[in-house]
Amino acid sequence: MKARKSIVTALTVLLLLSLQLAAAKSKPATEKKQGQFFIAPEIAAVFAAGVSTRTNRGDIPMTYLRTLYLPAQQNNIYPVFLFQMKNADLDFSAQAETPEVLKAKHMAFIRVYRMENGVPGEIIKERNIHFDLEENQQGFQPDALNYYSIAGDIYPPGSYLLALAVSTADFAKIAACYTEFSLPDFAAIKDKLVTTPVFSVRDLQMMQAAETKLLIHKNSFVYNTLLLAPDLKNEFKANENLDLFYFILGAKPDSASKALDLQVTYKFNKDGKEVNKMAPQTVNSPIISQPIAFTFTEVTKNNKGVETERQEKLLESGDYVLEIEILDNVSKTKGLQEFTFKIVL
Repeated sequence: MKARKSIVTALTVLLLLSLQLAAAKSKPATEKKQGQFFIAPEIAAVFAAGVSTRTNRGDIPMTYLRTLYLPAQQNNIYPVFLFQMKNADLDFSAQAETPEVLKAKHMAFIRVYRMENGVPGEIIKERNIHFDLEENQQGFQPDALNYYSIAGDIYPPGSYLLALAVSTADFAKIAACYTEFSLPDFAAIKDKLVTTPVFSVRDLQMMQAAETKLLIHKNSFVYNTLLLAPDLKNEFKANENLDLFYFILGAKPDSASKALDLQVTYKFNKDGKEVNKMAPQTVNSPIISQPIAFTFTEVTKNNKGVETERQEKLLESGDYVLEIEILDNVSKTKGLQEFTFKIVL
């Protein structure tokens, strides 16, 4: 856990600087050249037929989960598209030369429309991506559900519609779905603090170099030189812990030190009542990787208010809301975010 936190701390400056370079190399979505298309005609026809009514196509079962986003330089945003598929629906098969390995070969396609007055307008981005998977024959689980990510492009703030398709190589089977997403204008934040979507990671690793082409990742996504594996179910056992990951936006650096001076307080609520409130923590970086255990100290006092007992306890099973209270000690602005999760037996 400490290793993950130190990775993120060490990467803060490097990551933000490298994102600036990435932004320079990866043109924002609005700069798509007119007449330049990247998807097969068969998929384009599916999108054209289904986009206005958001009619999904389910030759291959696919569920769109959510869109995360993280900041990039020059006020651009880095969205992460997450979808889920079952092994049994991906036609894994063994090859004669490697019978111990099951393989599945598909293609994925995205088309992003700018939303104009509530309807899809200009097509600003198209991508085609090889979606090749491998699983060991031994221990293969047909019913296993995995999520997959598509991330790597940057977009300016705005409202968009994503059309996503997965197909077999011969286009005999096509899955297609549509979802709207909005990317906030961080430059317009005034007199408040906001965060990017908060999620808990199962794993976080530093890669040797940023990827140079768009790839689909299984149960993880890339953010420049970070490989993150979010827990999208938000279900945990009491002896586990959260490892929150998010950015704080809108804070002002100290005029002398040029560093941020933020205070973050975490409060656990269950059924509308406070269960545990952690001591405020001081942070000096906009990028947060915060391990949080599900233990707390229950203090018992007598009728005179004198402490009589202290007991370490685990959170009970049930649904929780974690309130994240943020204070900028420089500008005195505040922010509040929530993260919902469940403790299971």
